[in-house]
Amino acid sequence: MTPEQAADWVEIFQLKSKYSWYYDTPDLDLLLGLFTEDAVLDMGPYGLCTGISEIRAMYAENISSPDNAFPTLHATTNPWIEIDGNEATGQWFLLDTVLNDIPARPTLGWAAIYYEKYRKVSGAWRICHIRMKFLWSRDLGRVSGKPPKLDFHADKPGQE
Repeated sequence: MTPEQAADWVEIFQLKSKYSWYYDTPDLDLLLGLFTEDAVLDMGPYGLCTGISEIRAMYAENISSPDNAFPTLHATTNPWIEIDGNEATGQWFLLDTVLNDIPARPTLGWAAIYYEKYRKVSGAWRICHIRMKFLWSRDLGRVSGKPPKLDFHADKPGQE
């Protein structure tokens, strides 16, 4: 890894850390600032959003209000980041704990894998594609099936 790639790796790691913090605090404007305008958010059984306005609408409906900070804690772990010039891919495990359902007893809400693509825009890394593979959900239980191929060259977002 070159020094430039190492610096890019750290910036992408920070980008993902900010994603979790901004989602959980919540700060919708800062969260959306992490995406490219043409970003795709494929949440599997929870929906597909194309473009920043659709992503904004989905997050506005599903993340907490500013007066209810930290209803969930997104713990993203085991980063696998590969950089190729001004583009990169990443994989992360997600353990999402729900804190506001039963205040005395937090519960695991989701276990999933983030498959992501990043693009350097005006010298800064941004998220341009997120594909979620849910392994377990409090809504769905155990989700079966093989993990999707990390292939962002498919004709349609979410296509396996």
